[in-house]
Amino acid sequence: MYDGIIQTLTLAAGLLGEVVPMMVAGVFLAEVLVALKIAGRIAAFSRPLTSFARLREECGTSFLMAFVSPPAANAMLMDYHAKELITRRELVIAAVMNSFPTVVMHWRYLLPVYVPLLGIPGLIYFGLLMLAGLAKTVVIMLFGRAVLTPSSSVPAIPAEEPAVTLREALVTACTSSKKTLTRLLSITVPTIVIVAFLINAGTFDRLAGLMQGAGSVFPVPPEGFAIIAAQFGSFVAGASVASALLAAGDMTWQQIVLTLLVGNVLTSVTRSIRWLGSSYVAIFGMRTGTEIMLVSTALRNGIMVLLVAVLAYGFGWG
Repeated sequence: MYDGIIQTLTLAAGLLGEVVPMMVAGVFLAEVLVALKIAGRIAAFSRPLTSFARLREECGTSFLMAFVSPPAANAMLMDYHAKELITRRELVIAAVMNSFPTVVMHWRYLLPVYVPLLGIPGLIYFGLLMLAGLAKTVVIMLFGRAVLTPSSSVPAIPAEEPAVTLREALVTACTSSKKTLTRLLSITVPTIVIVAFLINAGTFDRLAGLMQGAGSVFPVPPEGFAIIAAQFGSFVAGASVASALLAAGDMTWQQIVLTLLVGNVLTSVTRSIRWLGSSYVAIFGMRTGTEIMLVSTALRNGIMVLLVAVLAYGFGWG
């Protein structure tokens, strides 16, 4: 019993070490940008996207931050929502949009694995993941354009205001960040501890076993189930098994890519609940965080399943 408690606390400490620093950095940076009155200038780079989706400029700043740190970007959104700069609906849409930069930045650890092991098929697989991420972003932008009301505010010539020094902005940010961080951490800490307990209890491992069984409904050859089973361990293991099957000639490169896509869909369910769930709920709270996780995962997997169907039955990859 004591060993289980120690393992849970150790895992929780590790998860908190990953989430909390980025959360603090995101909230603090958002406050600094507001204090310096430069958030709008930074958001100008992503204005075409936010304008099309009818999101406010503040969401554009968060979108750009997501290329550097997704937790920090989402913490910025929560901070803007707490200050009533954006509505809850805008918060959900912007948070789902923020997942695209995360997908793009996956090249840092996906390409060094898939390309050496699989060559061109690995590059094609990565490209299809990017395509699915882009399609997901386009869909959520279209949804935002359909349901959000265009902002009535127009860019105005800024009035003359006393210049704010960086030192003054930092002091202001320190003060204004405390309330937001106190609220966020009161949700984050217990949520992470619960997730750590579920991980150690084997809840997600049992769920992974159920998801492996669901693979039979997809157009995957019998040899491909070894790849899917390995993907539940890690993407590196999945790529290694796929490389061996490809080299042995047991599967075509088209079947390899299709199987990797199916495995990505199946593993994403447990991955979302295990990691994205803890991150989203820790930052946005139980209700909003769960909603964002469900919308993001369902939208992505729906697009991925459609992509698998097109490749399997339209292009004959199955």
